[in-house]
Amino acid sequence: MPKPKPKPPEPKYSWVRKDNKVSCFKGSGGQTVIKLWEAAELSTFHDEDLARATKEINAILSTLEKNNRDPSRGPSFIEFQNRHLLVWASYDVIGPDDDDATIIKALRLKT
Repeated sequence: MPKPKPKPPEPKYSWVRKDNKVSCFKGSGGQTVIKLWEAAELSTFHDEDLARATKEINAILSTLEKNNRDPSRGPSFIEFQNRHLLVWASYDVIGPDDDDATIIKALRLKT
């Protein structure tokens, strides 16, 4: 039986703050879409206390998403100096790692 093909990696996102808004775009990293992994089973590195905390954090994040009244944004973690900050982020920024067609359209380039 052949092994299933691995899923392609999720795109990495970078973030930028302009005025009073944080925007995320495909890039080298520094932004994480919310939700923490929940382990299938307990282990010495992910014990009962961490599993419970993870579940509680994910429940809080789900509540934030449900109560969000602005569909143009979503809760997201951004990273700076190896620490995370929970922010409302939008994804309306085009960056150099987007596909060519997206960049050409956004910049209104002649082809």
